Amino acid sequence: MTRRSQRVGNLIRDVLGQVILTKLSDPRVDPARTSVVRVEVPEDLLTAKVYISVMGSDKEQGVTLQALRHAAGHFQELLMRQITLRHTPALDFVLDVQFKKTIKTLEILQQVAQELRAKDEAAAAGAGESPDAEAAQKKDSQDNPDEKP
Repeated sequence: MTRRSQRVGNLIRDVLGQVILTKLSDPRVDPARTSVVRVEVPEDLLTAKVYISVMGSDKEQGVTLQALRHAAGHFQELLMRQITLRHTPALDFVLDVQFKKTIKTLEILQQVAQELRAKDEAAAAGAGESPDAEAAQKKDSQDNPDEKP
């Protein structure tokens, strides 16, 4: 991806985010739950793959994606008015699954951390005073070599 295509992608992302938030009146799209994550534009600037994130169930995501795809022509017209390009890119809306995978990975890491903490606490409670008591006992035996433990 060239620098120009990145700049155009960022500009499209910003404009589409504003349009979804302020100018879209489709009841199938909840602007509070829908966000444009990133936009990938090839070097020819003729197409744009728009990655969106929708907080909600799979059904809500599907309905929102369908509504955005249906309104793609309207979005292109609004883009044409706000961005000066020779050709306005054709928009292709795609759900961003990377965000969901990241959240799932964090949940798994938190679960593992809790299990490790619980295991360490159980080991410490089951062993009693083993690490500290043994160290204190060794120190006492070194101080008084005549006494037997």
